[in-house]
Amino acid sequence: MTKLIIAIIIYILSLSVGHAQKKWSLQECVDYALENNVSLKRAKLNTDYSKEEITIAKARLLPNVSASAAQNFNVGYKYDHTNPSNNIGISASMPLYTGGRNKLLIKQTEKNIELNNLNLETLQNNISLQIANNYLNALFNKENIKLAKEQIAITKIQLNQMKELIDAGVNPRADLFDIKATLASNNERLTTSKNALDLSLLNLAQLIQVPSFNFDIQDVSINLDKAILTYSNSNNVYQKAFETRPEIKKAKLDIEYADLGIKIAKTNLKPSINLSYGLNTNYAYASRDFFGNKNIINNFGNQYYRNYGHSLGISARYTIFDGKTNLTNISKAKINKEIIEQNLEDEKLRLRETIERAFLDAKASLKQYESSISSLKAQEESFKISQEKYQLGAMNSFDFDLVKNRLFNSKIAVINAKYNFVFKTKVLDFYYGIPIVIE
Repeated sequence: MTKLIIAIIIYILSLSVGHAQKKWSLQECVDYALENNVSLKRAKLNTDYSKEEITIAKARLLPNVSASAAQNFNVGYKYDHTNPSNNIGISASMPLYTGGRNKLLIKQTEKNIELNNLNLETLQNNISLQIANNYLNALFNKENIKLAKEQIAITKIQLNQMKELIDAGVNPRADLFDIKATLASNNERLTTSKNALDLSLLNLAQLIQVPSFNFDIQDVSINLDKAILTYSNSNNVYQKAFETRPEIKKAKLDIEYADLGIKIAKTNLKPSINLSYGLNTNYAYASRDFFGNKNIINNFGNQYYRNYGHSLGISARYTIFDGKTNLTNISKAKINKEIIEQNLEDEKLRLRETIERAFLDAKASLKQYESSISSLKAQEESFKISQEKYQLGAMNSFDFDLVKNRLFNSKIAVINAKYNFVFKTKVLDFYYGIPIVIE
């Protein structure tokens, strides 16, 4: 029994370790979300639902066929005689002309399927972009942690050197407390960075809808040896996006859908013609007449044969006056189309504004990155010189901490600028139709 318990514990621990070692790539995050996201599943079900609607629309072109059967018992006065009978029939009806309404409804249903597919694609794109943003944010926080650890390592070296100087009687013991305070501040900054990473991983895990426990991402080193803005202007990106973005395609398709609505409304002004056919037969059994005389009972098969009959008919319907209901519906359909046409203009304007803003943000982030790199180089030189002075005792710990903090802040600024530039350029790639890849 004890061996079994130990084996179970080892198995559980192995699963936990295996799960902890799992690190998600960006592509894995996107693929998992596109497959399992609840909102996307709902959108896919809407598409499936609209596909079923087209079956109903096409069925309107087919005849309706029904069968009927009835059994009756006719009872005479004072229950002195009964006359059971039954009736069996088959009927069919089929629209010959509806003003083109049924075919238009099929086209409208097909457009609705396309609209649902475009809604699904739009949702997939938005989720993919959000995942990329959160993934980059997590990578950014990981770099901050590395930087905070480097800062702690430098401060610890400084602390050991100060202890040696104090033991040698070169520096007063008060200088030791200043460095310990700096080390405490560095540890606090590390804790803050770790909390930020935990929060970013939580946001990413919730976005792709997986448990956040032990969730982690792959360590990706983003190096910008040559930070270059690929696009010379925003107009090229906009033209490409206008041709490919599902939001624009949907807005255009909405207009076609509304135009079909106008045509469908106009069919109510046209006549409708239906063809009908029926086949009926009956059988009656009389046991005794009103006077008590027995009736001759016809053979069951003979009665069905002699009593069956066909019916064929054509009916036409045309509305003469309906209180202007149909004309009003046509006017409403036309107004609805004009509203939807304005929606297309809004989508075009929104797309242009988004891309122009993304392009300017990318340009600004590139300049910020270049400036931060220049500043970092200057701070590194300053730190190198200050470190030599500090080791020689020509600079006190307070001034050295100021130089060290400026270097740290410069490194933070470079990381911020780098990830900001990467994300902004990825946004432009996204609108240009290039898949987001982080490597």
